[in-house]
Amino acid sequence: MRLTIYIDKNGQIISSNRLRAPARTYPVCIEKQNRKLRIMISRKVTTNALLTLINHIRILKDSSMELVSELPGLDSDIFEEANYCFLRLGQACLALFEAARKGQFLSHVDFWEEAADDADQLPFEITNLTRLKIAHLDTPTALAQLLQNETANAAFYHFTADYSLALMKLPENMVHPPISEEATDPLKVANSEETYMSWLQITGHIAIATAQPLRQFGHIQLGGWPDTGMHPFIKLLLPIASEFERPKNYRLITVTYLIHQKAYIL
Repeated sequence: MRLTIYIDKNGQIISSNRLRAPARTYPVCIEKQNRKLRIMISRKVTTNALLTLINHIRILKDSSMELVSELPGLDSDIFEEANYCFLRLGQACLALFEAARKGQFLSHVDFWEEAADDADQLPFEITNLTRLKIAHLDTPTALAQLLQNETANAAFYHFTADYSLALMKLPENMVHPPISEEATDPLKVANSEETYMSWLQITGHIAIATAQPLRQFGHIQLGGWPDTGMHPFIKLLLPIASEFERPKNYRLITVTYLIHQKAYIL
């Protein structure tokens, strides 16, 4: 069986028989035939289109995936393991977002186990959490393994039906950004700093798709922080996304640490 769909620049999915414009004008095309997936990405792809793509194909992780890309920095490749495809697409999405906002963000995301060993620079709650193997457990079992002293400075999110990350718990010692106590909506509307919240969403989606711990590191400009310039940070993203759970039960735990200030942020 062959199926072709397109994703427009706003992240809307369109079947091949309902195209509103010539097929070549759409930034993403997905062709599925049996257990083979062919993903074509144009150089005009947007972050919205890439996020929709990641969320759409993560349920097809048993398929082999061929990536045909025109986007600079995202090489064409064939993936026997879907998680590496999700990660590469996520890295490209993050790079696009940050390139459009130079001076605010400069970071990289990768699988935690493949990152360089810099545990001696990190607080114990990050290093201890990375040792947990909970990503593929059912949500109640996974949460039961978390200790309060390891998660006091962590943020908790759940995954909503419209593929947004909704904030459940703030870090106890959070220094940035301020969030009102009554904010219960998804992050994109829970805070006035919409750009910052959109940035958080991208790596969250990558973590949920891969269902593996990720490390994000780099530099960030913090509005309202007394110091000027970019601040080095490191973030652990710990997903709880068992294939046997419904997406509404997915959880994401993050710990974001400002290295020089020895402080935590959202």
